[in-house]
Amino acid sequence: MSKTKMQNVEPGLGIAAVERDTGLSKDLLRVWERRYGFPQPARDAQGERLYPAEQVQRLRLVKRLLDAGQRPHRVVALPESELQAQLQLLQAPVASSKQLPGADLSVLDAHLQPLKQHRSHDLMEGLQTELLRRGLKGFVIELLAPLVGRVGELWAQGELQIHEEHLFSELVKQLLHRAIAQLGGAQTAAPRVLLSTLPGEEHGLGLLMVQALLTAEGCNCISLGLQTPAAELAQACARHRADALALSFSRYASAALVEDGLQALRAGLPAGCELWLGGSAAVLRRPALQRQADLRIGTELSALAVWVQDWRQQRSA
Repeated sequence: MSKTKMQNVEPGLGIAAVERDTGLSKDLLRVWERRYGFPQPARDAQGERLYPAEQVQRLRLVKRLLDAGQRPHRVVALPESELQAQLQLLQAPVASSKQLPGADLSVLDAHLQPLKQHRSHDLMEGLQTELLRRGLKGFVIELLAPLVGRVGELWAQGELQIHEEHLFSELVKQLLHRAIAQLGGAQTAAPRVLLSTLPGEEHGLGLLMVQALLTAEGCNCISLGLQTPAAELAQACARHRADALALSFSRYASAALVEDGLQALRAGLPAGCELWLGGSAAVLRRPALQRQADLRIGTELSALAVWVQDWRQQRSA
């Protein structure tokens, strides 16, 4: 490359910055460059890779699709318009932040402004104020659920970086853990609910929101954290004499993850332990799954209170 061309290289992010921004490793980016012809970084005067902004945006979209279960060879080389179209298909059955209760975008963005300005203390203070004002149930359903959706939208649009999304999740987790601890000491009423995700489901914020709402309903909650093997879940339900097993599935959960997990669970789940499935995974909306009598399936957090009430009424009867 000539000296003149070297001076006209389009500004961009280095490979380490792209790794931090997208969550895609440096080695993976290099492999895709060779195998699929994308990304196509420029080079600086030292020969280091520089990734233009539009390529970084495409990589963000690719990462979203990979999280949803797509294979690299199917999506990496696609143009941005097709990546966006595939994401829209994945998200179509799921309520966006605009469709959730109380989801005034101006209100949501005002709450997220400290996040964009890297004022984590102010963000936490604002969330704590809303928690005190609305109560735990109102906070989770009316504000937090729309905020989580909005953060995902802003990340996909490139308006939030991955480290900002992670910061938001960590602050919310801290807040919910404290709120659950304050309620949890006295919450020993039935049903006793075991909570987890199946292997392959790495998104835990939704599970924590479910735990917060069940705790607010007076349930005795036992969380096993993320990615517990199905056989271990069945065994834990027996050991803890669980009345229900609650599993959370993000919108990126594949149908195979859900169906294979249910098949394995049914083989060992103790009698009398109900299966409660929730989240925004598209597979949960399939009629064939919803017709299965041994499952309670909800795509809205408000369903949890109904399930708890139904369970208690059935047992009292």
